Amino acid sequence: MKTIFSICAAMCLTVPLWAQVPLAPSSTLPVRRITLFTSGVSYTERGGTVDGDATVPLLFRTPQINDILKSMVLIDRQGQVQPATYAARDSVGHTLQSFAIDVTQNMSQQELLNKLRGTRVTVEAANRPALTGQIVGVETRQVLGADGKTVAVAVLNLLSDTGLTSVRLDTETNVRLLDAQLNKELHEALATLATGNDDQRRQVTLHFAGQGRREVRVGYVTEAPLWKMSYRLLIGGTDPNRPGNPYLQGWAMVENTSDDDWKDVRLALVSGRPVSFIQDLYQPLYLPRPLVGPDVVASPYPQTHDGSLLSENGQVALGNAPAGGAPGGRGGFGGGGSGFPGSAGPAGDRGDSGARGPEGPDGRAMAKRMADSVSAVDYLRESVQAQAAGQKAGELFQYTIDTPVNLPHRQSALIPVVAQEIEAEKVSLYNADSDARYPLNALRIHNNTKLHLKGGPVTLFDAGVYAGDARMEDIPPGDTRLLSYAVDLAVAGERQTPQVSTVETGLSLKRRFLLITRKEHVETTYTLKSRADKPRTVLIEHPFNPAYTLLPSAKPLERTAALYRFAVVLAPGKSSTLKVEVERPQVESFTLLDGDMNRLIGYTKSKTISPKLLAVLQDIISRRRHVQDLQAQAAARDSDLQAINTDQERIRKNMEALDKDSALYKRYVAELDMQETKIDTLRQEAARLRAQAETALREFGAYLDTLNVE
Repeated sequence: MKTIFSICAAMCLTVPLWAQVPLAPSSTLPVRRITLFTSGVSYTERGGTVDGDATVPLLFRTPQINDILKSMVLIDRQGQVQPATYAARDSVGHTLQSFAIDVTQNMSQQELLNKLRGTRVTVEAANRPALTGQIVGVETRQVLGADGKTVAVAVLNLLSDTGLTSVRLDTETNVRLLDAQLNKELHEALATLATGNDDQRRQVTLHFAGQGRREVRVGYVTEAPLWKMSYRLLIGGTDPNRPGNPYLQGWAMVENTSDDDWKDVRLALVSGRPVSFIQDLYQPLYLPRPLVGPDVVASPYPQTHDGSLLSENGQVALGNAPAGGAPGGRGGFGGGGSGFPGSAGPAGDRGDSGARGPEGPDGRAMAKRMADSVSAVDYLRESVQAQAAGQKAGELFQYTIDTPVNLPHRQSALIPVVAQEIEAEKVSLYNADSDARYPLNALRIHNNTKLHLKGGPVTLFDAGVYAGDARMEDIPPGDTRLLSYAVDLAVAGERQTPQVSTVETGLSLKRRFLLITRKEHVETTYTLKSRADKPRTVLIEHPFNPAYTLLPSAKPLERTAALYRFAVVLAPGKSSTLKVEVERPQVESFTLLDGDMNRLIGYTKSKTISPKLLAVLQDIISRRRHVQDLQAQAAARDSDLQAINTDQERIRKNMEALDKDSALYKRYVAELDMQETKIDTLRQEAARLRAQAETALREFGAYLDTLNVE
């Protein structure tokens, strides 16, 4: 049994003029420019010619849509940019629920027709005239089949102008919906289901309004692989006829992971980290609304704010590095011409003037042996030219590739962007915290290339032989960096245990305190021994502590945020020492009001005390002694009172056992009378002395508050 639902699509819709323009293929706007950033994004610019009112569809991967919506720029200088359209990314279930016919679940023929109850339709069946009416419902009836057996048949009941009619659905039957709006929504619901099955690509349609042929452009930011840099650094050479400064060759690695082939694309590489993020603009957002009473107010979402990052760069300019050659990597090799053995050049390069030997068979054989002995690395200078021009791009630095790039999608390319001489000096780098015995072979590079050298791995060749690998950080123009690439076994080093001493440097009075100033002196000795047959320049790294001041006994070549670097020149087979002395002030405060008197007296014997300060200290000691003397006298009176009180207790206990008329009893009475008189006197003296001591102490404190003696 089969039923065909024919959807009537002839309906009048009101749409903008720009939406009615026929679609032009996306090839109308091919990729023209691409800028890759080191923050994981790329800026793509498409451009092309359109004629009149134009509509151009572009397909993007679904995860790219958020970046497209956030960053897309449209330009039509001779026309007018119209709104760009794209399919809303509502959830399929949420969208289907908005249609009059819910097709979320898979439905049978009978279930769908039952959902359409009351809808006017036209039913066309074989061997009978068309019927028009409203769907009453679908029922199942038992009828006799061709073989005489009973079978179940679906029957559509219609209410037409002539009455209720039943149509069997077990034959070829065509049911047409006469409700244009319902017909449209059923189409849209099924289309929504279809689009939900393909979630890999999304179309963004661009609309341009204007007259005649003209150029239009579109640019947008999308996620892209980081472009990377790797370098080859040539120091020295095997051919004495080919001298030259250190030579740097940089290769940029780019990857085309897009769905478009790059054909004659202008490529730019930006060194820098612009802030880039993803925000979900494509997904419709529905704010959850809780069911609450009328007095409940929803709270806002909390916000977060990042802090600032600060860094310090204490680099010092390069000292005696050799001068750099001309950009392009072709200068500084002696004579003119290419410089290859056996190649043509001016007089003096070949045997024309007799400068390079005879031109006979023996001479040519000798020249061939010389050429074979030269490493291929020595030809790096002439073999590659940089294909990029460097320039500032706002706060960033940009390499613009000179020639258009052709790169199929899913392919990568290695592009030379740096090829020129650079200022550099071979050194050894000793850091006892990294390796207590041996320094590292290093190269001290001064970036005189006027290019911002992006960080990356560096492969070094020394005299045509692989020397090691190094990691290079970003080097702005004019800045200096160290590249370490091997362990220097020809030099041995040692750092002795630092010697710490403390020296008193001065005394001063500030209000109620004696300030004792000392200097902590730390001396660190480095010893280096060379086993090399040539002089060595060794850079010794010493930790930097901002609390300490470096003494002028050793002058650093440079200082970074974490350490000093000192240059030591080692003669072949000789030893050398370097003493690094630092000191920091230490201030101790001693309270004058109640500090230890013996210690205070000891400070008067200090060699660093001034006569004025000595006189003030002696006055302070005298005042403190006066206060202490009054306090001691008052304490002595109190002690006498305590002794008398103790003796009176003894006498009273003895009197309890005596007859009041006895001579001893009367003697005790007389003695108690004398003690009472003495107690009154002692109490008065103790009170007077305490008052005097308090007055003296108060005056002493007021005096101390006025002190300010250096």
